[in-house]
Amino acid sequence: MFRAATARRALVALAAVALLTPLTPAHAVDHSAGASSIDSLQMPGARMRKINPISQKAIVALNFIQRTENINDPLYLAARKVVSDAVAAKMSIDAVALDKAWSRAPRDHQIAVLAALTQLDVRYLEGKESPYVYMDCSGLLWYAWRTAGVDMPRQALSQLDRHMRVEREDAIAGDISGEGTHVQMYLGVGNAMVHAPFNRKTVRLKMMSEEQALRVIWTNPSLIATYRL
Repeated sequence: MFRAATARRALVALAAVALLTPLTPAHAVDHSAGASSIDSLQMPGARMRKINPISQKAIVALNFIQRTENINDPLYLAARKVVSDAVAAKMSIDAVALDKAWSRAPRDHQIAVLAALTQLDVRYLEGKESPYVYMDCSGLLWYAWRTAGVDMPRQALSQLDRHMRVEREDAIAGDISGEGTHVQMYLGVGNAMVHAPFNRKTVRLKMMSEEQALRVIWTNPSLIATYRL
């Protein structure tokens, strides 16, 4: 039987596909002196297409999972796999292993990972957590986990609090690794991370060295609700 809810979700999926399909300009734009600003000629969604391609895909998947408690929703799984495949290709890691790692993670971890990935190429600026504008390392994780509904501390040292610590072999996608005042998010496979590096760079994917992986602290932000009781 046809269900209205299914129809609405299908329309969301179609809208997402339309949003990510490149536009073909109906008219050429004159870039010579006196020409109108190209921004005034852009169609809806044009600004969205300036966002990192992986981030665009993450936004779509994040939209699906925030609308349902079911992490096995077919539309969400399809959208999430598009993201994990793109990340795996970018980082030259096993796409199947990455998809399985994300599937094993709880819903809040999956949301945090997708939220962090929506910020790729956003510029680093210390003390900031402004989505799509500026992020610092702890601000990125604060934003990602707040999106997942977790009352995450803002400062890096607090994000590495001993009450949230886990062993490296127990870390799952969405967990935090860090040392000193720098923190990053684990993507669930090998030493794959997403982080906001210093020196006014941009949010990016990173393969952490084995040497660093052995010395960093690992924490699970979902444990924060436990130790704050």
